[in-house]
Amino acid sequence: MPTTKPVPPPAAEIPVANLPLDLREWNWTNSRGVGSCAHASFVYHLRWQNQLELADQWRATHSGGESALTMQRAVRAAGLPFCATTTADPDFLDWASRTRRGAIIWFFKDHAVHFCGFANVDGQEFAILCDNNRVERYLRVERSEFLQRWKQYDGFALSTTFSPVPPTLFPAFERFK
Repeated sequence: MPTTKPVPPPAAEIPVANLPLDLREWNWTNSRGVGSCAHASFVYHLRWQNQLELADQWRATHSGGESALTMQRAVRAAGLPFCATTTADPDFLDWASRTRRGAIIWFFKDHAVHFCGFANVDGQEFAILCDNNRVERYLRVERSEFLQRWKQYDGFALSTTFSPVPPTLFPAFERFK
């Protein structure tokens, strides 16, 4: 009679909000030549949370620059469930990472990116970011440096509270004779 034994889960995916390259959104400009980095980051965010039609609709109807206040207004006006911080609260990003949701954040001067989670790489903790001006590779910033810089860029983060894509399935048991 065959029996089974448990199989350990695979290592955690890095980053936790790891959208396939072909779904990552590039920044675009509006009719006045103003970049749409917050919206591009939000499209990444919605796609990660499996809101594909909503992401396409957002991409088609939003552009231009945003502030923390106007971005929250736009998300609220769309009736989307979300939470946000404007106080550089690291607990917010710990939550966004732990729940695999990610968040849009202001990072770099006048620029928004997608926070894809914290990750431990070779014993050091990093923030993993997807910059919509260079989506081919994730950026890694050591956690304490990241938190300091994020605070300097106003400490804004926003995350919708839709369910994220589940982790990759794996066989939890293997059969043997």
